[in-house]
Amino acid sequence: MPTRPSLLHRGASRGALALAAFALALPASASDAPPPWAARLRAGYPGLVSDVTATEVILRDGTHFPIAPGPPRATSGDDPVARNIADMFAQAYPAGSTAPPAAGVDPGRARFAPFFDHLYGDCRKGAVAPHLRAVAWMPGLGRQSVMVTTVNGVADHLAAVVRDLAALPPAVQRQLVPSAGTYNCRTIAGTTQRSMHSYGVAIDIAAARSDYWRWAGGEGARWRNRIDPRVVAVFEKHGFIWGGRWAHFDTMHFEYRPELMP
Repeated sequence: MPTRPSLLHRGASRGALALAAFALALPASASDAPPPWAARLRAGYPGLVSDVTATEVILRDGTHFPIAPGPPRATSGDDPVARNIADMFAQAYPAGSTAPPAAGVDPGRARFAPFFDHLYGDCRKGAVAPHLRAVAWMPGLGRQSVMVTTVNGVADHLAAVVRDLAALPPAVQRQLVPSAGTYNCRTIAGTTQRSMHSYGVAIDIAAARSDYWRWAGGEGARWRNRIDPRVVAVFEKHGFIWGGRWAHFDTMHFEYRPELMP
């Protein structure tokens, strides 16, 4: 005949269960929590980014990108290289700001190329061109079209930019034509990195009114800008960051980077 557990044993069992339930109810430690930019990355690339954990970014195709331990590393200079996706968020992008960037501040200029290769394709392997679509650029002022990727709706977002730019005063609109280019499978001037133009997600505008740090004397060049802030506001509204937010300024340049928007 089996013996009944003692009152002490039964009490201990109930205590263990209570402790286990309490532990499950505790919030995850900071080290187990996803990074603060996780929600923006998922929202910016719906259907492409599956999950973001404390240690990795997981894409829908099953690709895993580890996140380096410790705080993100801010990168600047001639050839800024992101070690991993987290480094892209090291400097907050100041959408809507009217202040010039501080020295060494280039939010969004360092990109983690393997991430964008998986999202948009590698142009060197012919993987970007099949997804390009022509978008009419300022059709009220000419017949120019620009080629932009349809992946993640980028072409649709640029078309929305064009519609909003068409509501600006005519004098501002005239500054925007012609576009200086979109898709181009190339590296960034003076670097080993592929340009965001090579993914079909970037556009250069208003070359006659643009300013570029290399043209202005190179490293340490004094920031300047002649692009109307209303133009910048339209692009940022639709998820494009502006090269004029960089100490290494490139004021004609906009690229679709919704994950950096606040």
